Amino acid sequence: MRIARILAAASLALGATLAAGADLRGDSIYLCDALRQPSARLKPSELALQLNSLARDGKLGAAYARLAAIADDAVSHEVRARRVLALLRNPDNRSFAVAPDRTSEKIFSAAPADTVTIDCLATMTQPLVDLATVALVAERLRVEGELPLLQARAANLKKAARDAEDLLQNGLAMWPWELWLNGLRLSKKDSDPLFRTQWVLMRPAAGIEIDTYSQASADLQASVALEPLGFVRYRGEGYSHWWGASLVITASSSRGAGYGGLFRWDNYVIGVTRHKGQGSQPDSNFLLVGVDLYDLLNKKRTELKDWDGFAALLK
Repeated sequence: MRIARILAAASLALGATLAAGADLRGDSIYLCDALRQPSARLKPSELALQLNSLARDGKLGAAYARLAAIADDAVSHEVRARRVLALLRNPDNRSFAVAPDRTSEKIFSAAPADTVTIDCLATMTQPLVDLATVALVAERLRVEGELPLLQARAANLKKAARDAEDLLQNGLAMWPWELWLNGLRLSKKDSDPLFRTQWVLMRPAAGIEIDTYSQASADLQASVALEPLGFVRYRGEGYSHWWGASLVITASSSRGAGYGGLFRWDNYVIGVTRHKGQGSQPDSNFLLVGVDLYDLLNKKRTELKDWDGFAALLK
C-alpha cells in the first residue's frame, strides 16, 4: 500500500513536471494537469460578456477593476488572493499569465516579489481554482485590449516602410548632404509618419536664362544654378508628385552671377533671376528654365548602363 502511494505521488509529480501551463478551455480551466471547474460567477464565458467590450474599447483598467469586484467574494477566503486583486486594481502593465514550474503553477512568475504559487501536490481548493481562473481571464483581457494597438502599430509600420520606399524611389532625389539634413527630422519611432515636406540645401541645377529686358535680341544664357535653401511639399497620397520653392544663385559666361527664386513642380523648374548689367547695360531680369541636375545625371547613368548592356550583346 505504501509503495502504491509512493508510485502515485511520483506519477503525479512527473505529470505536473511535464504538464503544459494552465489555460482556459471553454468554461473550464486546465490547472495542474487536470480539468477543473471555476465557481459559477467566474465562468469565463460569463466574464467575457461583461468585460470584453471594455477591453476592446481600450478601457482595460475598467475591465480589470470590474473583474476584481466580481472575484472579490469568490476568492476572499484565500489569503493569497488579496495580492492578485490588489494588482488587478493597479495592474501597471503586468502580465497575469499562469506558468508551470515543476510541481507548481505560478501567477506572476516573472515578478518574484509578487509571485503566487499554487502547489499541484497539495489539495486543490476551490478558491485556488478561482484565483487561477481570475488570473487567466485577466491575461486574456490584456491580450484582447492590446491586440487593436498591436494591429494599429503593424499597420503604421507597414505604411511607414511603404512611404520610405516610395520617397527613395519616386520622390525628389536627394544629394548626400540633403539626405543628412532631412534624416535629422526622422522620428526615433518607426511607427511615426514620414515627413511630407523635404528641405532643399545647396542643390545644383542646370538651365537656360532668357533676358526679359532685351526681347529683341533673344538673349539666351546657358547657366549653372545653385539652390542655397528651399523646400518641396509632397502632394497626394504618395511621394511621386510635389511642388516647392527655393532661393537660387546662377552663373553664366556672359552675364556673370545672378540671384533670385525658383518654383518647382515635380522635376520642372522655372524661376526669375536678376543679373547686374555689364558696362553700359542696365540690370536685367532673366527667366530661368531649369533642369534638375540629379535627375538628369541619373537618367544619363541609366542610359549608359542600357548601352553597356546592348554593347555586351553585340560582342
